[in-house]
Amino acid sequence: MNTKHDRNGYPRIITSRTNPLIVSAASLSEKKYRDKTGRFSFEGIKLYKEAIASKVCLEHVFVREDIYGRLSDQFYPEISVVVPDFVYDKMSGEKSPEGILCVAKYIDILHKRVKIYNNVSDVREETGMHKNYFIVSSVRDPGNLGTIIRNANALGIDELIISADCADIYNPRTVRAAMGALFRQKITVCRDIISAVSVLREMGYCVLAAALSQSSVSITNVDVSCRTCFLIGNEGHGLDGELINACSGSVIIPMQNGCESLNAAAAAAILMWESAKKHGFNE
Repeated sequence: MNTKHDRNGYPRIITSRTNPLIVSAASLSEKKYRDKTGRFSFEGIKLYKEAIASKVCLEHVFVREDIYGRLSDQFYPEISVVVPDFVYDKMSGEKSPEGILCVAKYIDILHKRVKIYNNVSDVREETGMHKNYFIVSSVRDPGNLGTIIRNANALGIDELIISADCADIYNPRTVRAAMGALFRQKITVCRDIISAVSVLREMGYCVLAAALSQSSVSITNVDVSCRTCFLIGNEGHGLDGELINACSGSVIIPMQNGCESLNAAAAAAILMWESAKKHGFNE
């Protein structure tokens, strides 16, 4: 957000559902419109405050009349737009909206989209330790992807590499599930995820797929190091054979008999914690 914003002045007021700003904000529920404009939207006072704290570039903050009346000192009038209920409802995708909807620019400084992964830096400049990478392939549920982003940010993942067929990181459900972590987490969306595996292996990383196969090893028997990178796949179908074969090996998370699998986000959190411990996270 532009640091020149202040809380003096008066917000704009819009009372028409057909106003171009309202129509544009409502259209951000569609990925093609988000990509075309380089904008995304999210709702709620918590995410608004997280965006402010993370210096996300907010273009407009649409605030329902009753909310602005109670919380006017929380908003910057020059980017605020006050609207009545029936106008706000046109933009909102929530069943019980809080009455605050933000429109922001894509966070290009943190989020990259590439065809072939070609990162060559594997050292954290501030500590000299190897970076902590994590790969996600074909996780198509926005809620799961958002939770994985939240886990990654909480557990010190330096870069989250996700395949292009994952849910959109700017889908409103992804943004909501990430709970502000999207505003801070470095993410690379890669069309050729096998290239990411190959590059990391060339950099000296041991890339382990979370997959059940004849050669899979229990995570409890793996010597995880600061150069271990885990990869998880689709909630229902897991990882395809070609991707598993591109990895250094495969691991499983032991579970009680009768349990078929873990939710993708839950599995990711366990594997991220194993990596975090080797990066001095628990010291």
